[in-house]
Amino acid sequence: MKRAGILVCVAALLCATVSAADWPAWAESAEAWASARGMESEVLETPDKTITRSEAVELFYEAAGSPEASAEPPFSDVSAEDAAAANWAADAGIVTGVDGERFLPDRPVSRQEFAVMLYRQAGLPEDVGGSLDGYADAAQVDDWAQAGVRWCVETGILRGRSGDRLVPDGTITAAEAVQMLLRAEMCVETVTVTSLEEIREQLAAAIAEVRQPPVFLVSGELDTETLTMDVQNVYSALLSAQPEYKYAHDLQAELTDSGRLYCTVSYMPYRTGAYPEGFEGVAVGSLEELLAAARNGLTQSSIAIRITEPALQVDDMNRMLQQAGGSYLLCQLNADGTAVQVTPQNGLTHAEALECLQAIDELAEQVLASELQEGMTDREKAEALYTYLTDHVQYDHRYYTDRASMPYESMTALGALRDGLAICGGYAQALQTLFEAAGIPCYTVSGQMGSEYHMWNVALLDGAWRYFDATSDRGRADYGFLRFGVTAEELTGYRYVWNTEWIQRLIGEAD
Repeated sequence: MKRAGILVCVAALLCATVSAADWPAWAESAEAWASARGMESEVLETPDKTITRSEAVELFYEAAGSPEASAEPPFSDVSAEDAAAANWAADAGIVTGVDGERFLPDRPVSRQEFAVMLYRQAGLPEDVGGSLDGYADAAQVDDWAQAGVRWCVETGILRGRSGDRLVPDGTITAAEAVQMLLRAEMCVETVTVTSLEEIREQLAAAIAEVRQPPVFLVSGELDTETLTMDVQNVYSALLSAQPEYKYAHDLQAELTDSGRLYCTVSYMPYRTGAYPEGFEGVAVGSLEELLAAARNGLTQSSIAIRITEPALQVDDMNRMLQQAGGSYLLCQLNADGTAVQVTPQNGLTHAEALECLQAIDELAEQVLASELQEGMTDREKAEALYTYLTDHVQYDHRYYTDRASMPYESMTALGALRDGLAICGGYAQALQTLFEAAGIPCYTVSGQMGSEYHMWNVALLDGAWRYFDATSDRGRADYGFLRFGVTAEELTGYRYVWNTEWIQRLIGEAD
């Protein structure tokens, strides 16, 4: 296969684990890539081990998905166990053997041999313009390997050891081989950039399409001394401006001496579908299922999840997770979205936090037992529970007068239901707990009332989602509630401000 122009290579970076042994830090992306592709070669368990020619073609073969190969063996010295990989590599033109019949499978593969294998796999690209002049041992590259080594150097697949030495006859470790396969996995044309804005536009386009950005040829007045940090800042600003791109959870930037800027984006597997083979987790296809997974797994410090709906947004998922844990356990997605991290709050141990949540549930059951009667409609249940809360819970004014002395419980349902004392967060979480225990879907809502931070609720009652603010209605049972089951328009009239788009997505899905 012929390719016009200069080709460079980058590859997808995914967070996973492939081997039992520790991989060197510089090859972490290669380790994750191999795991995501389901590569199972035993050599991956010892990343620092020098690999043989048979192990090299096995890596090529597994990286390609272990495709079918011809049954007719081209080499006389390959075992039946290694035949599939060697036959496939020969069919693909990656290897040709040593003297036409032998493969010498147990001979260590050299760096220049591996470079030539990659060059052949790429279809022997024409117009190889790479120069080896910058390397002290360039003369040691054999004639038969010149084109392959120059192409791998030009594209950044092969880089020197100790800066200025290629060591073409040196052996190659499993980690080095997989790293080179990673760099060669996806070839794209280079793009010349003269400004950070051009880099930002290219990054945005790549992330939107869930692919790797091109390699940038740096030109113009870009400051190469600070460029990698500048690119990190551009990436952070891009995600801040367009949070729907947060599935691109990491970016690594590397600038070579030749002026090539390599940017590798790490995508959450739920957007690429590239979960490691054998990965197990709770299936999550909606925000409701995510919340259920978190609540059902609160006893764990990390809940493995497998998100099956690529349209879900990272910020929305983390917002939904705020509905779990009752302010005693913080639930958040981990970096690559494959788990919910559960972290105790307020200096508590995990066990102590769980005890607080259990106490809240028990108190809620006591309230339901005392306030609800058999045969009540959902509206009657809601009115009874709302009345109980606004009658029995006082506002903890220490929030304004002596905040340092206010107990943490006043911000939780435990303060409201056990101590009869709470601020808005305690009221809202207590109402959510009571409504949900009575079978009424309910969420907490955060925003502002006037100029102050505030928390209230949205609940499904009589087939419609309505807003409730027990904090503002405290003590009003005898006079009539002003914020029981009101519409969004009515609540706005009371100077409430909140993320209405998020709430619409939330209750829209709940419907």
